[in-house]
Amino acid sequence: MVLSLRSKLTKYEETRIIGGRALQLSMGAFPLVRPNANDTSFTLALREFKAGVLPIVIRRRYPDNTYEDVPLQDLLRPG
Repeated sequence: MVLSLRSKLTKYEETRIIGGRALQLSMGAFPLVRPNANDTSFTLALREFKAGVLPIVIRRRYPDNTYEDVPLQDLLRPG
């Protein structure tokens, strides 16, 4: 049985996406969800991630020097 990696977001990819977006927000990027009064850049990035509004494509590289580009929305979709 072959497990399709395309259908699942790894914890490392999730951490990199949220951390990178938190950095962007701390540098002045416009938030994609309505900020609350007590939001930090991390909590705002986490809310954006959970809402599925980040326009990100993940490039997965494989040992044979090939890669695939997977839109984040495809990985967050249930099923």
